[in-house]
Amino acid sequence: MTSLARLLSLLPLLPALALAANPKTPTAAAVPKKPMTLGIAQPYGEEPAKKAKTLIEPYLSNALGSPVTVQIFPGNDELSAALAEGKVEMAWITPLAFVQATQKSQDVVGLLKAVRQGGGLTYRAAFITKTGSALKSLKDLKGKKVAWVSKSSTSGYLFARELIRKEGENPDSFFSSETFAGDHPSVCKAVRAGTVDVGATFAAEPAAGKALVANGCEDAGPVSDFAIVASSADLPNEVIAAGPSFDLRRQNEVTVAFAKMAKNDQGKQVLKDGFRVEAWAIAVDGDFIPVADLLKPKGGAAPKK
Repeated sequence: MTSLARLLSLLPLLPALALAANPKTPTAAAVPKKPMTLGIAQPYGEEPAKKAKTLIEPYLSNALGSPVTVQIFPGNDELSAALAEGKVEMAWITPLAFVQATQKSQDVVGLLKAVRQGGGLTYRAAFITKTGSALKSLKDLKGKKVAWVSKSSTSGYLFARELIRKEGENPDSFFSSETFAGDHPSVCKAVRAGTVDVGATFAAEPAAGKALVANGCEDAGPVSDFAIVASSADLPNEVIAAGPSFDLRRQNEVTVAFAKMAKNDQGKQVLKDGFRVEAWAIAVDGDFIPVADLLKPKGGAAPKK
């Protein structure tokens, strides 16, 4: 049974399991239906974020029986801070920004993690070049021009730089020049245009027997225009997280509403075109150990944020 199939088979049990774990938790009907705000960033660019907002707001408002407003933040740093400070009740957030939020507030918790096509629960940071490029290995990239997403991007900066560090090289001096494109499609466009030699983006966990592809380039497609030169270890997918302003009495209700998206046509559209995932699975603390480890000081200095 695939990861996705296992998730779907558990859907009817989620409310009962949650209530059994905490019998004092009131039922959804007994909890005040107050408005909530879901914060999101714009990893695919401004227009896709606006499209996600128009899809997510009506779906969640209907599913939860109270208004849900999607607030778009310019980047993950701003979203992480807003979540930790209670300015938004929930966030669709990268694992790095989530861990940073938990370090600012112990009241930040992960509710669900994204499941991508084929049941994939992870992704990788990847260095890409144009297909047919003479650059075939990580060592070939030394002295070349690179495009990053942003300094707060898990795959588009931090874990890609970690690949270089693990090769015994200094990521601060490895490339001849660097630029920050702002989002994944812009990184890919810079690689295709030849303004840089290499870019950092993400590759989703592939189906069994399939090769990694540059999924971060899907909005700058076709992805066949790009070759993956090197990739990181598996990283956890994005998270639906709750902050200190979230009413924990609604945790069961919210968790089930997200999980049930994969069970109806409208929900599937929201998953595909809004969140760009296939389903949601329960998040556990152990999912984020690789990210927390990255943030630990190395050689007396923490990674650049």
